[in-house]
Amino acid sequence: MNFKKIVSFLHLWLGLITGLVVFVVAITGCIYTFEHEIQEITQPYRKVKEVGAVQLPPSQIKAIAEAAAPGMEVRRIYYETPENASMALYYADDAPYFYLTFIDQYTGEVLKVKNLREDFFTIVLYLHMTLLLPYGGEVIAVCTLVFLVMLVTGIVLWWPKNSNQKAIKTKFKIKWNGRWRRKNYDLHSVLGFYASWILVFIAITGLVWSYSWVESSLYYVLSGGEQLIEQTPLSSDSTRSSQNHLVPTIDQAWYKVLQEDASIRGTAVYLPHGSDGVISIYSSPDYGTYGRLDWRYFDQYTLQEKEVNHFRGRHANTTFAQKVLKMNYDIHTGGVLGLTGKFLAFFASLIAASLPVTGVLLYIGRKKAFKQENKTAVNKSNARHKPKAKAKPVLQPKKILT
Repeated sequence: MNFKKIVSFLHLWLGLITGLVVFVVAITGCIYTFEHEIQEITQPYRKVKEVGAVQLPPSQIKAIAEAAAPGMEVRRIYYETPENASMALYYADDAPYFYLTFIDQYTGEVLKVKNLREDFFTIVLYLHMTLLLPYGGEVIAVCTLVFLVMLVTGIVLWWPKNSNQKAIKTKFKIKWNGRWRRKNYDLHSVLGFYASWILVFIAITGLVWSYSWVESSLYYVLSGGEQLIEQTPLSSDSTRSSQNHLVPTIDQAWYKVLQEDASIRGTAVYLPHGSDGVISIYSSPDYGTYGRLDWRYFDQYTLQEKEVNHFRGRHANTTFAQKVLKMNYDIHTGGVLGLTGKFLAFFASLIAASLPVTGVLLYIGRKKAFKQENKTAVNKSNARHKPKAKAKPVLQPKKILT
């Protein structure tokens, strides 16, 4: 068995084993690509009616949100843009609730209380991440790793055997006037080849979230041999927990972040959880992308800022390798190239979803062709070995006696 036959064998059977998972992950990724844009159009409660000069601080947004959903704890508060409503996210570690409330940050009006477990895009996201199964994340991680191998083996199989110009040209275009098997083969190989150069980045960035060794290896390569610094847990001075300073300090921390950077368009406040939790705030000059997030951490009692030497820290202090890791989500969704990048990611994901389908059709078509060839060969063999029939004697006409 030569090298290409081994590659073909691996490509075939790995594809058949992981095809259904790849289809689900790809089609949900395709749908989720334009999540922000679709929600902006279809959900009017995301917009505020009048953009005022003064926004309500996090402590007031928290109080309004908890009054709108009694018994639920607000864990995060988002101010996406001056034109978008602020959002309060409630969730519990043991997952009894997972809600999001939209509040006009200028008037305090509650615009919408949404159960995220019933939200279309949340379901699509968790289907993409976990298949909605207990160990779905691990299954997806393995299948994504296999899919990356298949992208490489696919390019090897696509590579032209002949170096003449005509043979090369046929590899770059679909023969629309060919038989259905030829069109199906071209849809699989030609579209797969073009999409693979985008899908390889989507697969690698997905694996960064699945495996710490992928993240650390990528950082090692991008940094020229440096080790990735793990983010150590931060804590507040819990000896001061008897002093209830949480309300003023979350507001003061938020105001401090806003005052120090005029380019900020949106912020997110992660409220401290527990007596030793810290206030975490990220700000961004962009909307819908996360590559330039500026993370700040404050003691919930003293407002003392915590310095971190990690890519989830001050953006101005990050290295090239850390900036790339910060852009992981934007690269994964195509947002790093704006709307053009999202369209590229959308069509690449759509092609990725089609590959298991066209691949299975190729497999079925080849099996049928193989059976037909065997049947023809057997018929020819039987014809060669069939005993010849004895020739019938020719009857001579009787002579007429005269």
